[in-house]
Amino acid sequence: MINDLIKPQESLKNSGIADLIIRLDHIAYRVRQGERMKLINELTNLIPYQEFKNFKVINANAITTCIQLRDTLPVVVISEGLSEDSIVDHYCQKYGSRVHHLAYLVKNIRKVVRIQQQRGIKFTTDEIIGSEEEGILQIFTAPTETTNHIIEYIQRFGDFDGFFTPSNIAELMKSTEKLGEA
Repeated sequence: MINDLIKPQESLKNSGIADLIIRLDHIAYRVRQGERMKLINELTNLIPYQEFKNFKVINANAITTCIQLRDTLPVVVISEGLSEDSIVDHYCQKYGSRVHHLAYLVKNIRKVVRIQQQRGIKFTTDEIIGSEEEGILQIFTAPTETTNHIIEYIQRFGDFDGFFTPSNIAELMKSTEKLGEA
């Protein structure tokens, strides 16, 4: 039976983390210069996604567009470097345009991080990025060995419904540079 083939690691199974992860929140791509609109057009040709948010990330020299299917999750977040020296473009020079991370909404990000650190999971930063006052806390894991993508844990507060704030997006993007994967 297929369920016999895929079993969670015992330490994960007993860690209690399953009770803290709510759902897949968003899928984030990093694309080469000039490819953001091409990817948006490709995705909206396949599924009736609609653009609903656009952000210029000045400190990271990038632009990010969010698209979604009506008001459902997961949202698709697409970031494009605006020059060859941008964090996003450095990533794409090394790995190509592709999925960068999968983000999971969690109930208690501090507890999730503590459990995962006890299990030996590494993160791109020592501190959780954001603030409850601004409505969001988030952190990236180190990239996986097999596919080199990242898992993001995200917790929102109050009525905040965004994916980052203007004050934390550059810090979140820059946290990936520290690993040499940027």
